[in-house]
Amino acid sequence: MTRLKIMGVAAAGIMGALLSCTPALAAETFRITEEALYDRIYASWLGQMAGNIYGLPHENIHIETPGPDAFPYGYDFLEIPFYQSHFAVTRMTPMMETFGGAFSDDDTDIEYIYLELMEEQGIEPSYGAIRKAWMAHIDDWVWIANRQTLALMHQGYAPPYTGARRLNAEWFQIDPQLINEIWAITAPGMVSYARDKSRWAAHISADDWGTEPTIAYGAMFAAAFYEADVERLVDIGAAALPEGAKFARTIGFVKELAERHPEDWSAARKELAKAYYEESERKTIWNANLNGACAIMALLYGKGDFQETMDLASACGFDADNQAATLGGLLGIAQGTAGIPREFLYPVEGWTLPFNDRYLNRSRRDMPSTSIRAMARRTAALAEQVILSHGGQKKEVEGEPLYEVNTAATFTPPLELAPLPPQTLIAGTPVAFPLYAGGNGPDWRVEGLPPGLSLSAEGVIAGTPSSPGRFHASVTASEGGESRTLGIAFIVKGANLAPAAEAVLGPGDPVSLEALRDGKGYEGESIETERAKTRTETFGYRWAAPQTIGSLLLTAGRMGEYGGWFVSLTAEYEDGQGNWIAVPEVTMRPEPVLQNDKQRRPHYARYLIEFPKIETKAVRLKMLNGGEGDARYVSLAELGVFP
Repeated sequence: MTRLKIMGVAAAGIMGALLSCTPALAAETFRITEEALYDRIYASWLGQMAGNIYGLPHENIHIETPGPDAFPYGYDFLEIPFYQSHFAVTRMTPMMETFGGAFSDDDTDIEYIYLELMEEQGIEPSYGAIRKAWMAHIDDWVWIANRQTLALMHQGYAPPYTGARRLNAEWFQIDPQLINEIWAITAPGMVSYARDKSRWAAHISADDWGTEPTIAYGAMFAAAFYEADVERLVDIGAAALPEGAKFARTIGFVKELAERHPEDWSAARKELAKAYYEESERKTIWNANLNGACAIMALLYGKGDFQETMDLASACGFDADNQAATLGGLLGIAQGTAGIPREFLYPVEGWTLPFNDRYLNRSRRDMPSTSIRAMARRTAALAEQVILSHGGQKKEVEGEPLYEVNTAATFTPPLELAPLPPQTLIAGTPVAFPLYAGGNGPDWRVEGLPPGLSLSAEGVIAGTPSSPGRFHASVTASEGGESRTLGIAFIVKGANLAPAAEAVLGPGDPVSLEALRDGKGYEGESIETERAKTRTETFGYRWAAPQTIGSLLLTAGRMGEYGGWFVSLTAEYEDGQGNWIAVPEVTMRPEPVLQNDKQRRPHYARYLIEFPKIETKAVRLKMLNGGEGDARYVSLAELGVFP
């Protein structure tokens, strides 16, 4: 058994300072030995892997009702006859035996990328560096909000735009909660720092209240280095949230459920599911608030027992493996390796080290498989850098090295201007979008904006563009003697000709096709063609009199899991004899992805299609549907036509 030593202030003292938000926190420190720091970090990696694998058979299965109260489930719970007759899910122990240890999944593999990124770029990497790392290592095994993030990156966007509500339609999903624990694991005891860094990282793929569970768990992970009581950890997570936070109210409700049903977790889960799933305005099984609440419930009912917490996290259902992984990592920090039962770490006979000391990478391009102990040592080295660079010290007491941590440390994002691809605007249509520069609130200046637009002191470009044309703006953000400059291309189009067309051309109901010119974009309805095998679809307009046309602006609709995109795109116009002719010299911005690749399909992506002017009474886009098998179809939200 590893000997753990944590010395310094009492956890209750830190807890009181956190909850009252008094200046007392700034004066507090805590001490942790080098040995204990490594053990807690090692246990966190082990706990996340154990929870992830333990929860995988339950992922997206227990929805309308929770899993059975037949604990412990074990890695191979499907040997229970009930499940053999209902679900065909792979047993986990044979997988681990085949892989020779633990294996990568989305609960740990992006953090594995971040581990390498911090070693290469420093402990506080930029959003730009994170974008490069995602594009270098992620091309599959990515879902919902993270998939949208990756697709937007390939379109030229960087965080935090990749998580913004106006671009990422999945901003409220669970994704950031399960890939950002490493920022807190490398900030032991530094609750404010971990909270703010976790918030910053959550915006890579989420926005608004979709970031809040990540913030709360970030604070809890940092606090778990000195606080093992799960109820106090939950309070620390709630206290870390901004005033009026939705997830803070959710935590309060879950605590109330635990008080009303102290011996009946399934009754509490029923009320939780009704409030945050059945009656949710954003009803999905991956909702961040819903799944964050499930983890809080499992933590409270598990009372710090690793086995019970893993079973409850799995039984609560929805995206269950993510809750189990998060809580496994949290309890790993709070209790060290001694707190993880042996059966979780040695599921295969003959292993002499936890998970055979192997992390097999099966999901991230160009990332090697590695030793879990090596991952822990590397993470501990990064934690030391964070401690020492933020007011902490490394000392030797009675011959034993230890860290004195500055618990009042804070995080300031690196000063950087996140890039934007060319922005297409429509004259006479108001716009407002914030720029991002990091720092603590830099000074802004700008040159070259389209007439009608201005940049506010808060870094928001807003106004109503008045003149068509091409504009190249230069934006500068300055703070503390440093400056960053970014060029942004604006293409302003004139009046949209689509509303004046006498007919909308396309398959299906003519009334439904009107959504293509209602001006609502992602706020409106998507037009979806019938599911079919490979098929060509066309959409366009016909006018009573000839029009001079030079460009089309296509807004894709909401993508499905297995279809909704197009894999070819051409423009055609009708000549005087009623023949459809290919439009020559076409350029598209951005260039659409035409491979049948579901990983790079953002919802509501916009494509500007330009060409030398043509005179015609009808124009259309022709596209081949995309997807898998009979699930191929095309989803569109808007189609504008411009002089």
